Amino acid sequence: MGEYRDIRYGFDAVFGTPLERLGNATIEFNLQNVRVKSISQADFLDASYRLALVRFGTVVDSKDRYPFPLSGVGLNLSYEFAFDGLGSSISYNSLSIMYETYSTWGSRHTFHPRFTFGFADKTMPYAQEFRLGGRTSFFGVREDDRRGRELLLLNVEYRYFLPVRILFDSYIRARYDLGTISEVPEEIKLSTFRHGLGMELALDTPVGQAALGVGKSFFFNGDLPNRPIQWGPVLWYFTIGYEP
Repeated sequence: MGEYRDIRYGFDAVFGTPLERLGNATIEFNLQNVRVKSISQADFLDASYRLALVRFGTVVDSKDRYPFPLSGVGLNLSYEFAFDGLGSSISYNSLSIMYETYSTWGSRHTFHPRFTFGFADKTMPYAQEFRLGGRTSFFGVREDDRRGRELLLLNVEYRYFLPVRILFDSYIRARYDLGTISEVPEEIKLSTFRHGLGMELALDTPVGQAALGVGKSFFFNGDLPNRPIQWGPVLWYFTIGYEP
């Protein structure tokens, strides 16, 4: 519908320590000036403000290796808040949780489910909202294509370790995605959930994984009985290197 630019500058300070049962616990202070500027047909997004926030987080990671784990779990829990007492011109609260597991059978078949949940109050500005879309988030949707204050996402992945090497250890991935993102909780309904299907060929190279994938999304529309399934475009994805 339009195009905009997100401009930020500031600083970030993070302090952390490993805790036996809580993983790597961190506290972060972030101060930045944010400007959202319309480039084309996005005047309604124009905004300029100072953001000062505190974020508490913990990361639990027992995966046995990277970037192609065979076993283990991952948990990323984060709570952040901003208010004028910190020097912020806006105030909001936000909570996000990501949980995933890896299980392998016969050394070649790996099952990887992941669940992501995000919730924020109605005062969260557009530039801070959760994002949905892209190769690691949702197949068939462009990177960060959708934003909202409420996020529910389930990814179910199957990975097969190929018996033949294509220069390096090679894998085939297939993934099903189910999720929705909205501005308010009342908009989260069964009819708003979107589905994604995708496949990838991935190589374990010395500089990280190199992956080429293709994905397509769809959703069910009961208002069109002759075409109850609405399909999105076919999108291709490519990445190389280690991901943050």
